[in-house]
Amino acid sequence: MGRSLSLLACVALLEFFTPVSSNQIPLYPEEHSQGYKFDALLHLPGISPYFDAIGSGLDHAAPRYCEVTAASYLIRHAAIYANDDDYEKYIEPFLKKLNTTHKSSKRVRDGWTGPLAFFSRWKNPIDDPDNQMEQITPQGRLDSIKVGKHLLSRYPTLVPTTKTIYADKKSRTQDTAKAFTRAFPQKVEIVEMKSDNKTSFHSQVPHKACKAFSKEPGDNEMAAFIAVYTQMIVARLQGHSPVELGASDIVGLQQLCGYESAIRGKKSKICDIFTDSEWMAYEYAWDLKYSLMVGHGNPLSPYLGFPWLNTTSGLMSKFHAPRHHDTPQEIPGDDGQRFFLSFTHREVPPFIATALGLFNSSNAEAEEFPTDHINWSRHWRMAELVPFLGHIGIEKLTCNFNSVDPQDDQEYIRIIANSSPRPIPSCQGGPGASCIFDQFTQIIKRGMERYGDFDGVCGNTEKTVMAAL
Repeated sequence: MGRSLSLLACVALLEFFTPVSSNQIPLYPEEHSQGYKFDALLHLPGISPYFDAIGSGLDHAAPRYCEVTAASYLIRHAAIYANDDDYEKYIEPFLKKLNTTHKSSKRVRDGWTGPLAFFSRWKNPIDDPDNQMEQITPQGRLDSIKVGKHLLSRYPTLVPTTKTIYADKKSRTQDTAKAFTRAFPQKVEIVEMKSDNKTSFHSQVPHKACKAFSKEPGDNEMAAFIAVYTQMIVARLQGHSPVELGASDIVGLQQLCGYESAIRGKKSKICDIFTDSEWMAYEYAWDLKYSLMVGHGNPLSPYLGFPWLNTTSGLMSKFHAPRHHDTPQEIPGDDGQRFFLSFTHREVPPFIATALGLFNSSNAEAEEFPTDHINWSRHWRMAELVPFLGHIGIEKLTCNFNSVDPQDDQEYIRIIANSSPRPIPSCQGGPGASCIFDQFTQIIKRGMERYGDFDGVCGNTEKTVMAAL
């Protein structure tokens, strides 16, 4: 009898368990790395092909009971053959050395061995610099269409409302905008941002309207760190090179990894020359540079970031207010557009991120970016923000947790950086770590009260602005 009860008890217990077959995946992976493989292209601030950022790990879709009812994006241009400064300072000097090793046939080079052996027949992707420099590549056009399709799939009801988008006069932004709109189902007008439209120009290309802004901050600090981290790389590679390698050659090679990958649409062989830690050192060098040039290490940054935030806050407020009156009100001049795009340059998304504190650290500037070693705990990581086609967006979320009555709607703001939600550190109490709408507008209002004197801090007069342009 006792044995029968024991058997019955076992049978009953088995009802609560599902047998695990050999085909099922265990709750915990067998390897702690979960299949992780280092990818250099995720650690190249400013020069990598586009990729979606991981961010805080929040769901990319709108939170439950919420929908995105308006969105505005600022997008960096697509992949170019090379930036003028990068090419002249780092890439071209190495290419000149490389060209001295040609045999008489001009097709094969002598003396390259080991990890550099492929240079004997490597084809330079920047073979017409006079016509290629700062121009977007064929792959860049294709990538623009892909990101455009991604946004259309993300906002299937909003993107078709787009009638007008903006880009400055540079060919790389104009060409990106033209390629981008090929993904949209409707015809879209591309409007050139001009300096006589002060609000638009200050919002979308603020560094071009600020006399005091310079690209020089961070140059000396970056050079100091480059001198430190490239020493061991030069020592490792020199025996495989027929020409003398220096610190700038190492940086040039690492940049060619990013640019060639973006030009050809596949990972460059150059990327495999360097170890994971050497790539992390390169990333740190440019994070240091960007921090001091366009981040929280530059006092100008919030002044240059808040104009777009203020313009977008005003735009979202226009759509927000009518929903909160007993009698629905018309929006003056409303043409129905609820998705807004502007195309800009790599300097601008970091200004906006800095103004909101998205990548800022609580550490003091001097502690955050030493020049003799990597600070692994830093928050400022620009590879996640400024790849080619990198973008920052503001979504207006309309949520209703109680009914289908619009009077019960609650509205929030969510920041998106390269497809990933990024909580505002001072305001993340809404669904999906979003910010309550009125709290967001107050953050922007306080920011403009503190950082709103754009022309004053930039030292602008009408004469100096026009000269700069």
